[in-house]
Amino acid sequence: MVGERARKKQATRESLLMVAYSLFESVGYAETTMDDIARAAGVSRRTVFRYFESKERLVFPLRDERLAEFRGALRQAGESHSSYVAVREACLEVAERMSGERERLLTQDRIVRENPALVGLERLFDSEYEEAVVETLLGDGRTTGAQRFRARVLGGAILGVVRTTLRIWLDEGARTDLRQRGAEAFEIFEAGVS
Repeated sequence: MVGERARKKQATRESLLMVAYSLFESVGYAETTMDDIARAAGVSRRTVFRYFESKERLVFPLRDERLAEFRGALRQAGESHSSYVAVREACLEVAERMSGERERLLTQDRIVRENPALVGLERLFDSEYEEAVVETLLGDGRTTGAQRFRARVLGGAILGVVRTTLRIWLDEGARTDLRQRGAEAFEIFEAGVS
């Protein structure tokens, strides 16, 4: 049961995100300051910083939660599947969750694509997902240099599949089922290059 205080905090957080996204799109990300966001939201600058430590956090508000969810999905899938299947299933589970955030993700994508620094930051965040994939592929045991090399190559390739699928989905207006698109992409990946 969520208490009144938690509901108010969540409402404030959502309001700040809506205001920030609106300013980022109308004024521009680089041109918008945290003070602008505070003024437009009718709160103090301190309040904005209490919820979001930086403008980047406003663009990527669920970064930490999403990565934690992905790592959790990897662990859970790993309990009953091989490491590769666990990775595929975790990716598809995250895709399913993302489908429910269509509008926010489309807006976020427009903001990111117009700002090269944010594109670079997004790639940096992707590397955290790639590292989680590599860790899963390696498992808990000791590994050889060849196994680490293989896991890194596969991890990079899998993130390429994920990134490309997400890019296509966003470019198509996020109208299709992202999980289904992801499953199709993994089928292509698994079929390999002929």
